[in-house]
Amino acid sequence: MTNMKQENFWKIRSKKYNDLKWVHEGAYIKAFKTSADFRKNDFVLDIGTGTGVIAHAVAPLVKEVIGLDISQDMLNNSNWENNKYFIKRDIRNPIFYDNVFDKVTARMVFHHITERTQEAMNECYRILKIGGKMILAEGVPPAPEVKEDYKKIFKLKEKRLTFTEESLLSLMKNSGFKNTKVSVYIMKNFSINDWLKNSGLPVDKQDRIYEMHVNGSEIFKKAYNMKNINGDCLIDVKNLILVGKK
Repeated sequence: MTNMKQENFWKIRSKKYNDLKWVHEGAYIKAFKTSADFRKNDFVLDIGTGTGVIAHAVAPLVKEVIGLDISQDMLNNSNWENNKYFIKRDIRNPIFYDNVFDKVTARMVFHHITERTQEAMNECYRILKIGGKMILAEGVPPAPEVKEDYKKIFKLKEKRLTFTEESLLSLMKNSGFKNTKVSVYIMKNFSINDWLKNSGLPVDKQDRIYEMHVNGSEIFKKAYNMKNINGDCLIDVKNLILVGKK
């Protein structure tokens, strides 16, 4: 994706991003925060910070947070105050010294880093202090047998990577992270209507993606614990939270 296409993609997404229910789901944010031992003296970098949801959630627990994002349109929807700072920058373009941060966080970011992905993770490792931690959260297919369906749905939505637990662990291990712990967070009753309505996608694509869900195979519906209620399609979404140590 060229820089111009990328900027336009996020410009469109930024308009309704903060309206997405999953972005602000309290239980997901709590699971993310409690997965690592954030401390009052921590200096934290939140990559792909977007509208700053994770940066704001972590800020009361630590000394200082820097939010990093490639999209100024997304950053314009964050609130700059207190111990939070935001920078328009790509993690793959180094600006920090070695061994600077106590924690690096990345929620639902790495699937968008479709090129030089390992390089991005290597950079996270480099800028962490010895003993520092990387906290990485990503959505994954709920079962191996629906991975191809998962890829087809998201291919229609955007260019992105499809991860598994094994590929995420390899990504971190290849950068040097050790003793990586994995926890599972299931986002129950995820609304497909809400997701599509606030996606910035054309209506015809929204309709096609919705149909791909409701007309999925029985295996697909079972894997997602799908329910159709009041004209909405509700599914259970699987997320992994990985914490690796330098």
